[in-house]
Amino acid sequence: MIKKTAKLHKINFLEASSTLIGTVIGAGILGLPFASSKVGFLPAVLILFVAGVVVVIINLMFVEVVLRTPHIHQLPGYAGIYLGHFAKKITLYSLLLASYGSLLAYTIGISQVLSDLFGGSEFLWALLFYTIGSFFVYKGLNIIKKAEFLMMIIIFSLIVLIAMFSFDKINIQNLIYIRWGEWIVPYGVMLFAYAGLVAIPQMRQQMAKGEERYISFSVIFSFIFIFVVYALFIFLVMGVTGQQTTAIATIGLGHRIGTLMLIIGNLLAFFTMSTSFLTIGLGIKEIFDFDYAWGKTKSWIMAVFFPALFYLIGARDFIKILSVAGGFLIGIQMVIIILSFLKAREKGVRIPEFELKNIRILSYILIIVLIIGIISTVQVFFK
Repeated sequence: MIKKTAKLHKINFLEASSTLIGTVIGAGILGLPFASSKVGFLPAVLILFVAGVVVVIINLMFVEVVLRTPHIHQLPGYAGIYLGHFAKKITLYSLLLASYGSLLAYTIGISQVLSDLFGGSEFLWALLFYTIGSFFVYKGLNIIKKAEFLMMIIIFSLIVLIAMFSFDKINIQNLIYIRWGEWIVPYGVMLFAYAGLVAIPQMRQQMAKGEERYISFSVIFSFIFIFVVYALFIFLVMGVTGQQTTAIATIGLGHRIGTLMLIIGNLLAFFTMSTSFLTIGLGIKEIFDFDYAWGKTKSWIMAVFFPALFYLIGARDFIKILSVAGGFLIGIQMVIIILSFLKAREKGVRIPEFELKNIRILSYILIIVLIIGIISTVQVFFK
């Protein structure tokens, strides 16, 4: 019985971790080298680390909010419970726009990757991928959960292959320049690249009763893994392509190194964006299903209709979508999570299996930092 229970803990921990990793490592990783090239490798890794620490803290806050609440919701539902109806609306709109932006970015990226690999129209590849991806979103958690774990292994293997083929092509001159004045450029892309808040309620579903305390360990483990993958990927791509890094990094890397790298890099891009498309799509569907009781089919339509519409009317700027979704929309969500966390400590009716200690002052500091980021992103966007 003890061995069986330990095995169950391990399986659920890996499933939850793979869900979060699969959600986070998506289109954002492909924009990281381009954004990092604007400031230089060392400043970029420092920003990446600090942003990662901030995101881990906010994710752990959300874990506590989820565990203080008896029923499963998504972020708008929790904001409504603890902050009121207006906060729920603001949260819903920001989350939907950011999530739709994510699905749109994944579709743009995958269409370019498939066109680069196999030729043909980016538009037709986008249509084919979106149709298949939408079908899997409709089918729900069980299929996505199995796909996430398999694709996490594939992603890690492809990163290793890229390292093997790229390492001897690295030019140290591409890694030593510094331009701190442009630090705001990678801010939105990095925040987007770390975004995976919609996975937290799904992780609670994947944990058996009595195992909820392991969610916090899963979050920390997942983001350590993600930081290492991101830093390695930035190092490899910038080391090879430097200030000529392309917006979708694997395309430029592949053309610089050769056909084999073009195939391997584009496979990485495909798998990372595919996993995130599945989990983000499911998260949007659950907003309407869990929080608004619209039912499976109507909720699915709301999840997949608008990104397709945005694509069809011409919204296809990959980097701009990542930047605005990250710096502005995800920034708003994180502020709301912190406020919900503070209020949940007063109004929560369930004793959480995990609780952060001595965090109130840091919470206010994080709110100020995020608001500065939101304002800066808007200023840059409208320049």
